Amino acid sequence: MYKEIIVLLAQTLYNILKVLEIKYTYQNKIPALLLNSIWINLVALASTYYAIDDLLKGKFTVVIFYVVGSVLGKYLGMKFGNPRNQIWKKLFKK
Repeated sequence: MYKEIIVLLAQTLYNILKVLEIKYTYQNKIPALLLNSIWINLVALASTYYAIDDLLKGKFTVVIFYVVGSVLGKYLGMKFGNPRNQIWKKLFKK
């Protein structure tokens, strides 16, 4: 069960970092982008290793944790890493 938790956390972190990658690219923050890319690759490697290890052993439940981690990571990345959230609050303030 610990492998599924690792895959869930790694996929969540991976997708948060991917959202930040887009943000840093848009803002032209090269040092932050390069450091972020290193973390993306390390987290992707861990996630892939544990997911494939279980898949090759015939344990397909890891796919559920992989997908849930991906969706959760995208949501959290957009929720907390998106500067447009504050813009929308200011625009629709009454």
